[in-house]
This record gives sequence, C-alpha cells and structure tokens, in this order.
Amino acid sequence: MAVTVFWSDQAKKTYADNIEYLKDAWTEKELKKFILRSEYVVLNIEGNPKLYSFSGKNKKIRRAIVNKQITLYYRFYPIKKMVVLLSFWNNHQDSKKLKF
Repeated sequence: MAVTVFWSDQAKKTYADNIEYLKDAWTEKELKKFILRSEYVVLNIEGNPKLYSFSGKNKKIRRAIVNKQITLYYRFYPIKKMVVLLSFWNNHQDSKKLKF
C-alpha cells in the first residue's frame, strides 16, 4: 500500500541539522551514505508504513533506524493513507526530550 509522505517542519529541521553536523564531522562518502540511507528508509515507509516498529509505549508513533546515530520517527494515518515524518533524532540526545 503506497501512501503519501509529508515532512513536518521538525523533520525538515532535524534532517538539515544532521546534514550540517555530518558535513563537519564525517567524510563526504559517509555523508552521501547517510543521505542515501535516509532516502531508502523514507521510500520503505512510503511503500509499507507498517514496516517499522512502534516507538515504545506510544502505539501511534513508529521508528525507523537510519543508522546507529539517527532514528526517524513518524506517524501513520491509515484512513488518510498518509505518513508524517516527525523527526530525525540523534540517538545521543536524551530521549526524554522527544515531544510526540
């Protein structure tokens, strides 16, 4: 089941923030790998929004591991056939700061 994927403002910001950080901290090859992996994960979500597991106790939010440093959080709305990307979360941050 293909769905429409929307990027929340928070997802756009956290993705861009991660790209900026990686430009300084990683090689160009690693940066490209992250971008390609992110695109791959989003395409997987678009094709099968139930593919990834729920995020802990919240049964409305799902999480997809982009790499060991970054997790993509998203919400699937089955009736609307829509997914909203919520955040590209840096796993080194305190997870208590997640606001969904």
